[in-house]
Amino acid sequence: MLLETASGVLPPLNEHQLLYLFVQLFLLLFTARILGEGAKRAGLPSVLGELLAGIVLGPSLLGAVAPGLFTALFPQNAVQYHLIEVVSWIGLLMLLVVTGFETDLDLIAKEAKPATYTAGAGIIIPFAMGFGLAYLLPSQFLAADNQRLVFSLFIATALSISAIPVIAKVLIDMGVIDRDIGQITIASGMINDTVGWILLAVVASLARSGGGEAFGTAGETIVLLALFLGVAFLLGGRVIRWLFRWVDTHIAGDLALPTTVMVLALGVGSITHYLGLEAVLGAFVVGILVGRVKRFDQAARHTFEVIALGIFAPIFFATAGLRVDLTALLAPTAFLAGVAVLAVAIAGKFVGSFVGAKLAGMSNWEGIALGSGLNARGALEIIVATIGISVGILTGTMYTIIVMVAIITSLIAPPLLRSSLARVEISEEEAERLARKEREERSFLGNIVSVLLPTRCSVDALLAARLLGHVARSRDMEVTCTYVTYDEERATSGGSLTRRVKRALSIARPPPQRTEIDGGIVQSTAESDERADACLESMGEQFSLPSNRVRSTVRNVTENASDAVLGEANRGYDLLVLGAGRGPRGTSGALFSTEIDDVLQASPCPVMAVSANGPNVERSLRDGAIRRILLPTVGTEYSLQAAEIAFAIASECDAQVEILYVVNRSQVEEPLVGETDLHEAIEFGEDIVDREAELGRQMDADVTTRVSIGDRPERSVVERAMVEETDLIVLGTETRPVSRRAFLGHRTEHILRNAPCSVAVVSST
Repeated sequence: MLLETASGVLPPLNEHQLLYLFVQLFLLLFTARILGEGAKRAGLPSVLGELLAGIVLGPSLLGAVAPGLFTALFPQNAVQYHLIEVVSWIGLLMLLVVTGFETDLDLIAKEAKPATYTAGAGIIIPFAMGFGLAYLLPSQFLAADNQRLVFSLFIATALSISAIPVIAKVLIDMGVIDRDIGQITIASGMINDTVGWILLAVVASLARSGGGEAFGTAGETIVLLALFLGVAFLLGGRVIRWLFRWVDTHIAGDLALPTTVMVLALGVGSITHYLGLEAVLGAFVVGILVGRVKRFDQAARHTFEVIALGIFAPIFFATAGLRVDLTALLAPTAFLAGVAVLAVAIAGKFVGSFVGAKLAGMSNWEGIALGSGLNARGALEIIVATIGISVGILTGTMYTIIVMVAIITSLIAPPLLRSSLARVEISEEEAERLARKEREERSFLGNIVSVLLPTRCSVDALLAARLLGHVARSRDMEVTCTYVTYDEERATSGGSLTRRVKRALSIARPPPQRTEIDGGIVQSTAESDERADACLESMGEQFSLPSNRVRSTVRNVTENASDAVLGEANRGYDLLVLGAGRGPRGTSGALFSTEIDDVLQASPCPVMAVSANGPNVERSLRDGAIRRILLPTVGTEYSLQAAEIAFAIASECDAQVEILYVVNRSQVEEPLVGETDLHEAIEFGEDIVDREAELGRQMDADVTTRVSIGDRPERSVVERAMVEETDLIVLGTETRPVSRRAFLGHRTEHILRNAPCSVAVVSST
């Protein structure tokens, strides 16, 4: 139904309104980015320049120097200004989402005591100081003479709050948001924000209705806040994890996940705003919950952050200064009042934060750093000032003073925070945590979020599932287990719309045929569904992972099984795991079946192929079966990837890993190379195994090392596995296409054919 007026359909924005909007957004974004980059070149966070952009373009500078130009560019029209505000609010919501990404709830819970103490004292002390100052201000700053109490409470509230967006932007720009002090600052800011909304609700209610209804409003706000947070953290996390799995599986694409985040932020923000809790709180909670979802990987997060921090956040910060007229503070009384309010705001927050930090047992410099960070008022104070104007508590001059406090405290916070943080020592525990997080982010396994394992329940696939379960258990990986079955009816039906469209687009597959994958023949769908269910249940038992981290599907194949597996793998998986039983005898010497070869050659992601060798392969599926792991290495990148998987398995099943480097005697003593001393080659091998052993110890694995000499390294590996009664060999390799089949290298294939135990080959792409 169209919205109509007396003259017909409601008209859209006219050309002049659109022109003004585009020009204003251009000026705000351009100026904010230029000044932001200038601040970064000066060694300061870009938020400094972005905040100054509004002052430069607003009545404080441009309006004072060239009032005609200022009025032409920014006409004093409420509708026109509100159009910019809409874009600004989108930037604010996105900034709160990014803040949520960076919030470590586990660390905040661990640091609950200092955060609560700091936030509590950081609210109470400035609130008391602000209330006293407001009671002493001349009556000319009051909108009405009979509002002294409400005015004082409002100023006290404005001076006691902090602003998470500015704090987070500063900490992100400085690269310290992951530090303990950064997380405590964020946690304290969260508490400040929450209490600030409640205090604001009370004061605004007093202004509108008098004291009789204020306490009822505050009680209702507290109840709604508790209900919202309870539902969000008890149920919201599960819903969001399910939603991201569904979107990533059925939609995929570079923009699907960032779009989902924005939809959630707008939707949940609308709910919290409707409840009177403000939209930014909903966006912040969405950011926290999404940040804990592994499907929302680094690439998707980077896309969202680039849009938020590069486009919308600068517009938000620049817009904040457009309403500020610093020329109003040139009057002596207004200037003195502004200085007094600013001094109380800074001193109150510093004293409160410092006292809270000391009560929590923190150092002096940590208290000063917290005071520096929490002094930034930014967006929240500007919102408070706007509400003060709307309910008739603040005059125009007092509005300018409060916004001036917000901007100045946000400007001085970065240099004060930088200076104080430089004197905050990093504890051994924090240094280890930061190093572990950085190592995990750089590691092979640290970048694996979603894993695909196609299966027909061969013993190879069951062992692959068990090994994958060991790897994924201590990491928040999500596994898709796909049972592959042949759909003869669909394959022979040529009249379906889908197949006709494929023919028209010339992308139809070759005629369907019986195929082999995962060690078994893909049969007709005439086989019962019970077999698929039983297979997936068996795979689940081998994974031994929480049900919400394993997705089981059945794929009806109407073409080559390898095409179906590759089609699924191209949906954005980070690792493909295969139960790769060796091909049938007499297949031209091929190591694997044709379908496994096809997948190894064309996989869009790294592959772990598992072959259950040995005289008693069923034993490898029992608990405690893997006690000794052999890790041959040559020190390459793919060897390190295999090492991470071996260490992860060993750590979970309490096995010992022996890292083996074999010096190839024939290569070292090759006549063309010269009489190279074997000692040099041995020292080189010792450096390699020692480096990988250190990685293993960092991953809590029991590691030993060995450097040996042999004419055929692959034989040395097999012999070592026999002597040590090894349960599993894990090795890395590169896949090279040779004569239309996957070639893993002579040494790798020799080990796979002759190993006395199961083998897992990690093949990089």
